[in-house]
Amino acid sequence: GEGTVSDVMASIEFCIENKNKYNISVITMSLGSASLYSSYCDNDYVLYGVFSELINEAINAGILVVAASGNDNNSTNIPFPACLENVTAVGATTKSDNVDESYSNSATILDLLAPGTNITSAKFNSDIFYSKDGTSMAAPHVAGAALLLRNFKRLENGSILDPLQIRSILKLTGDNITD
Repeated sequence: GEGTVSDVMASIEFCIENKNKYNISVITMSLGSASLYSSYCDNDYVLYGVFSELINEAINAGILVVAASGNDNNSTNIPFPACLENVTAVGATTKSDNVDESYSNSATILDLLAPGTNITSAKFNSDIFYSKDGTSMAAPHVAGAALLLRNFKRLENGSILDPLQIRSILKLTGDNITD
């Protein structure tokens, strides 16, 4: 439930440095600040700018960066880091493809929606599975879809899609859901 921005940045740096060793092509972040934004926040604080540069390094290394849009039931704003321009921000839908308005944040800068309501998940440090709701449950769906798309294109014709191509393809080919 808690952490520091410096720890998150160190984790992203680790992924960039070990991209080839561990075959890292997606980073998923289920975290957010208390402040909410309706537009890109890359230049709002010096720290956000530094974080944005690190995200850009990951993108340039071929790593897609995905972040949950938050669970404040806010229809016009999302938190940092989802508000960064090159982060793929993800909101949540129900199983019937409706935006879950009971919690999912949204904004004009939101990139994608994915299933986030009533998702079966493993409980940390346990062998128990349980059902959870949240954009943190939706973001991994996008990460998984990105990996499948990347692998499909590699097997189909040997091409390696870059992270922004993957985001664009997912946005253009996914179901259009009105928020």
